[in-house]
Order: sequence, then C-alpha cells, then structure tokens
Amino acid sequence: MACICSLYFNVLYFIAVYGYPCYQVKQGGKEKIWPLYFFILGIFTFLECTALYPLKWILEKICFCMFPSLKALFFLWLYYPKYKGALLLDQKFGHYIDMAYEKLNPIIGKFFQFVGVKNQGGPSVSFRNKNNSTISSVKENLDSTLNNLRNKPGKKDVIQRIRKLNNGTDMPLIGLGSSRISNIVDVVYGSIKDGLRLIDTAFKYGNEAEIGEGLKKVLDEGIVKREELFIIGKLWVDHRGDPEKAIKDTLQKLNLEYLDLYLDHWPSGINISDPNNIKGQESIFDVWPKMESLVDKGLTKSIGCSNYNVQSLLNLLSFCRIKPVANEVEFHPYFYQKNLKDFCDKEDIALIAYYPLAKGNGAKTYIKEHNGEMDIFEEETVKNLSEKYKKTKGQIILNWEVAQGIVTIPGTSNPKRMEENMDIFDFKMTEEEMNSLEVYGKKMKFCGCRRFFGYNIMA
Repeated sequence: MACICSLYFNVLYFIAVYGYPCYQVKQGGKEKIWPLYFFILGIFTFLECTALYPLKWILEKICFCMFPSLKALFFLWLYYPKYKGALLLDQKFGHYIDMAYEKLNPIIGKFFQFVGVKNQGGPSVSFRNKNNSTISSVKENLDSTLNNLRNKPGKKDVIQRIRKLNNGTDMPLIGLGSSRISNIVDVVYGSIKDGLRLIDTAFKYGNEAEIGEGLKKVLDEGIVKREELFIIGKLWVDHRGDPEKAIKDTLQKLNLEYLDLYLDHWPSGINISDPNNIKGQESIFDVWPKMESLVDKGLTKSIGCSNYNVQSLLNLLSFCRIKPVANEVEFHPYFYQKNLKDFCDKEDIALIAYYPLAKGNGAKTYIKEHNGEMDIFEEETVKNLSEKYKKTKGQIILNWEVAQGIVTIPGTSNPKRMEENMDIFDFKMTEEEMNSLEVYGKKMKFCGCRRFFGYNIMA
C-alpha cells in the first residue's frame, strides 16, 4: 500500500512541479506551499481508496524502480535540458506532456482560482505584476521559454553558443546589431522572447532609450533575468573626456544598473563636434584608464574596443591595466581581416563582427550602384553550401563566423529573421568549405569611417 501511495503522490507531484512556475499559493504576501501539498495528499488518498485500488498488485511491481527514474529524468528535462537523458525524454514524450499540460492547465487554474490561489500564468487568466499592470501573454512567454531551454527535438548543437572572454565572462556568439533598424522596441522584445541574449547598441545609434524600453518589458514580465542578458554599449568620440558620465547616461536610457561590455567606439582622439579644439581631443592614453575605472566602479563588467586595427591594439596593450576583452570590427567574406583575427586570437581578444552578412546600408548602396556586384548571397559558393546543408545563405555565412569563435551581430527589423539567424549551431562545414568562404579575390569595407575622421581605419 505504501508503494501505491508513493505512485499517486509522484503522479500528482509531477503536475504540481510542472504547474508550479504558473501557480503559487500566497498568504500574507509570503509564498506558502503547504496548502498545495495537502491538496495533493487528499487527492491521492481518495484515489487510493477508490478508483486505483484494483491496480495495487501491478503498481507495486513496477513503481519501486520506475518512478524514481522517471522523476529524475523529469527534473533533468526541466532544469538541465542539454543532458542526454533529458533530451531523449523530451524527444520521446515532450510533445505529449505539453499536450496533456495544455488540457490540464485550465482545469487546475479554475480550481486554484476557486480556492483563492493567485494564478501566475494560466492560458485563460491574466494577472498583475508588481506595477499592477495586466499581462495577457504569460502562457505564450512560458511556452516559448521552455521550448528555448529544451531546444528543438532532433537538433543538436555541434558548435558552442558561448565565447569565454579573457576575464572569465561568458558571451553569446550570436546577437542583435541594432544600428539603423526600425521598430526597435518590438524587435528587442520579440528577439529576447525567442531566445536571443545579446544586444549591441551605441550612443551614436540614437536608439538606447528604445532598447531600454524593450529590455524593461522583458525584465518586468519575467521572461529573462538581467544576468541572463549580455548588453554592449559604446563610448562615442565626443564623450571620451568623461566616459563615466557617458556610461551613466547610457545606463539611464537602457534602464540598467550595469553593462556587460563597454567599447571605445573608434580609436580616434578627434572631437567631431569641435575638430579644431586641440584641448578637446583625447588620446587613448588618457581615455583607457578612465575606461578601467568603470569596471572598478561596477558600471560595466568588461571593457573593449571597436574598429581597432593591430597597431591600435598594440598601442593599447603596451600600457593597459585591464586588457580589452573584445574588438568589434567589420568582418565578412568580402572583408576577411586575417592578420587582425590572428592577432586577436593570439592575445585572447574576442572579435565581434558587425556587417557580418555584408548587407549593411553601405553594402546596399554599393550593390545598387554597381548592378548587383559583390552581393554575397549571389556567390556560387554560398549558393552551393546553402543547398548542401539545407540552410539559408545568411545562415551559411553566420555559421562560418561563429565556427571561428567570432561573435556575430547581424541587424534585422524582422523577429522571424532573427530567429532564423540564431538557428546556425547544428551544422559545421568542412575545413575546405570554410576556407572557400575566406577569399573571393574581392575586398570591400562597406562601413566608411572617412566621413567621420577624414581617413580610413582598416578595422
């Protein structure tokens, strides 16, 4: 009989654990689990004496070994989704568990509502957060989060999704480049909801406040925690005199207390708003110690560079106290900066690729003016690889970058396209195929810095 009781309790306990993220018992403002426990205890005691009693003999024979094992797999499935046993369970039974839960959820919700339990996310009942604002899409958010955690059945990553920086921080290998994209609030919200964790922005982009609005929305709704996100900001050249003031202004707009990475946007001491003001120009020898103080004060976890070439990095490395963790540059098959990549690999400085698909505004203008010339999606090699791996042309190029350990930040205003961009880790090209994308006998830097500084910085 004890075995029968254990079986009943485990079955109902599964429901409680699976439903627990959605339903919480609250009394006096404090979470209380014991009413739910006694509810489950009462149900299985009733079943013990009635409906399931004839199954006693069978259940006694199987439940002793089976249910502890299933329970262990169940927890692995929820909390450690990449474990092989959990993936197997998900592939075999995940769909059926989700279907059963979708049918049980409204019934459980109505009962809990009847007994006064606060519903934290049922499909047909809305609730209010700390700010007393109604949230109507929590069930959708929860399902999306669980699906992203478990990964899609049948798919397995063959390329890691995380780059370990030289200060020990983990950085996602795929992110959203936010320069010149529209509908930014919805894009940030939708992309993070679909699993994206890295957002790249800058003062110069003029969208920090909108990105902050999207971040606040996902954080308030509990879709992610702050520590799960990786947010990059940049110090504009006009603000190099006071990086602390600049980053605090950025944090205020982003509704954040700290950044994960703050970059010196351009290796130039020229103050663009007043280029003739010699006193207003700031060299890297003056700027970098101020950047290092931002880490000391907890305003950013890491600092790095943007658009630095090898010479600029050598200059910085000759005196810095805190080594840059990353260098964000234009990088794609038409602008394959091998010397820079080799140097950064040697110094353990992560490369971040903007314009990774050679499709930024500068590229679009060039392609249009030159009758489609240097359109990476029209290259025969890319077309052939796309057909071979059953991936889009964009996915081929992004995979080529992350397979080299390069963080890639494609920009798009289409959340579906961003979801497609993230689906690049389940295949790996051969070394010969990787090399075929490195050199086309063509070279083009689409982001022209001459308009800023009067000279080109080839990085």
